Amino acid sequence: MNYINTYIIKKFDISNYKIEVPQFYSSPKDETKLAYLLLKYLYFQMYNKILDFNFLCKDNNKKPIFCDNSLYFNISHCKEYIACSLGNINMGIDIEQERIIKDITLNKIKNIKDTNISPIQIWNIKEAYSKYLGIGLKLDFSKISINKIKKDTNLITNVYYINNKNMYFSLCYDKVEKIFDCIKFIDKHILIDFYKNL
Repeated sequence: MNYINTYIIKKFDISNYKIEVPQFYSSPKDETKLAYLLLKYLYFQMYNKILDFNFLCKDNNKKPIFCDNSLYFNISHCKEYIACSLGNINMGIDIEQERIIKDITLNKIKNIKDTNISPIQIWNIKEAYSKYLGIGLKLDFSKISINKIKKDTNLITNVYYINNKNMYFSLCYDKVEKIFDCIKFIDKHILIDFYKNL
């Protein structure tokens, strides 16, 4: 069976922790360290073993991957949250908090066929799709419609109302008939306890 699991966590101060990241990061930001700790925790929950970062590398587009393509993962972060997905099929995710998309940006991301959808959702879905393709912001968002994305991939898009703000999450993944998916919010204490037991 095909599966993708996603964990989301609110960012917290990790300055007192020595968190390991893959060697291809020379000077990682704290949000990158936290994202890879979340990936390690997610991997442990799914496979009951510690993820060895030596199995990770970057592809030709500099997207972090499992070198043997046995599994797929994707990471996203916004101002306050980090999301990490792990599964056995290709995927791309994006997480965004409610914010104003300026008209100049909207003109760069909106396709003429993108109607009845908010600018932040357009950005959220198209960024997840570009990460699914493995090309990130190299994709010309205005040339791709949301309907085309829905034809090319399976799309899950959710809006969560947290602390009086909307948070948007989108996941694009391979066209497969059945998928087990789980999106779960994780408390920081769970991740801290996991880190202390590594």
